Amino acid sequence: MFSFNTFARCFLATLLCVLLGNAPVLANSGEPSTPQTDHAYTLMQLTDLTLSNNPQTQLAWAEIRSSQAGVELARAGYWPLITANYNITRSRTVNFSGASNNAQTRYSPSISLSYLLWDFGSRSGNLDAAKFALTAAELSNSQTIQDVILSVEQDYYQVLGLQSLVQADEESVKDSETSLDAARQNQKAGLATVGDVYLAEAALAGAQLSLQQSQGQLAVARGGLAVAVGFSADTRLELAPWNQKINAQMPSANISTLLAQARAARPELLASKASEQKAIATLEATQGTGLPSLTLDASAGQTRTVSGGVSQAADNYSAGLTLSIPLFAGFGDQAASRQARAAVDISQQTTAELVQSVELEVWQAYQNLYTAKVSLATTDAQMKSAQQALDVAMARYHIGLDPILTLLAAQSTLASARAQQVQSRLNWFTAQAALGHAVGGLNAPTDITESP
Repeated sequence: MFSFNTFARCFLATLLCVLLGNAPVLANSGEPSTPQTDHAYTLMQLTDLTLSNNPQTQLAWAEIRSSQAGVELARAGYWPLITANYNITRSRTVNFSGASNNAQTRYSPSISLSYLLWDFGSRSGNLDAAKFALTAAELSNSQTIQDVILSVEQDYYQVLGLQSLVQADEESVKDSETSLDAARQNQKAGLATVGDVYLAEAALAGAQLSLQQSQGQLAVARGGLAVAVGFSADTRLELAPWNQKINAQMPSANISTLLAQARAARPELLASKASEQKAIATLEATQGTGLPSLTLDASAGQTRTVSGGVSQAADNYSAGLTLSIPLFAGFGDQAASRQARAAVDISQQTTAELVQSVELEVWQAYQNLYTAKVSLATTDAQMKSAQQALDVAMARYHIGLDPILTLLAAQSTLASARAQQVQSRLNWFTAQAALGHAVGGLNAPTDITESP
């Protein structure tokens, strides 16, 4: 005969197997990757390191795991609630004369079941809301990854740009030193005064100051890149140089196509739409809480009484259906429904506002890319002309045809042209990355060398 004790043991064993079999196992994240200081990293390699080390990506994955647990929690509403109880009672009766009868010990194991059979969409609404929350978390994770990649790209290009600027300032220092030597030679030859030497020395000091400032900015940028990748700020990462010959091409798609692509593919926008659907599902669940529900309740137990060495047992079973019809809850149900409906309106307007923000970001990134494209040719031409002007001014100053001011002006123009050429290259690469991020997809630029 299948007794209550046997049933209870089988139930508990099955429950433990289910719980242990479905228990999530969390993988060890491990220590961050150790940087190779003697290796020149490309952008793709730094991106791979970032996705492994950056805390923002780890946080995004943790949020996904939390949302996955939320889905399982919502599904629990479709399962019965089973509770096992075990009561032990010890009693003794004492009469007025002080005499007492034998003590009784009562053992009462029992198991009960409560199963919600039917409601008006409260469970399904909660489950749908949890699923949409998981979708939103996954899409937000994609957006977080893209944001992290964009941050690394910007820091990467910033370091490369400042490296080029330091090189340009070093060339300007050499030009200033050449001008100072020319001023001293002309002074000895009687073609210049000591004032020319002073002006050349001041120009050299100015070029050295610009070099020191750019070197300081480079050190700051290197620290920012190291932190963005996931290392300490004092980690020095050697970078592969960028290609000196840039093939500047605008995207084949026009701006209207890019705007449509952003609306369809931007993870941040898709996550907002998923949150909107979550709010709608939550409204359905909230409305269902104020409607009738049907619940099955069942229990089985055994009461064993031991008195005076005599043991007696009695089994008891019960089952029933309960129809719950909420009549009045202090207008709380109506208030909860209005609050949930307002949340739907908020999420819809948030999505609409985000669409406008995304479209503006795409538009600005496209225009910035076009401006950077046309600036490349302009700064190259400016650089060529400034170099020729300095060569002519230097030759004329050597033979005493031009004053020192003309030479220093040409020298200053060339230094400015070098800096503007570096900035135009930096603007091109960062504009490429910004446009790719704005439309919802990051493509690896083809203008960066993949080997040192």
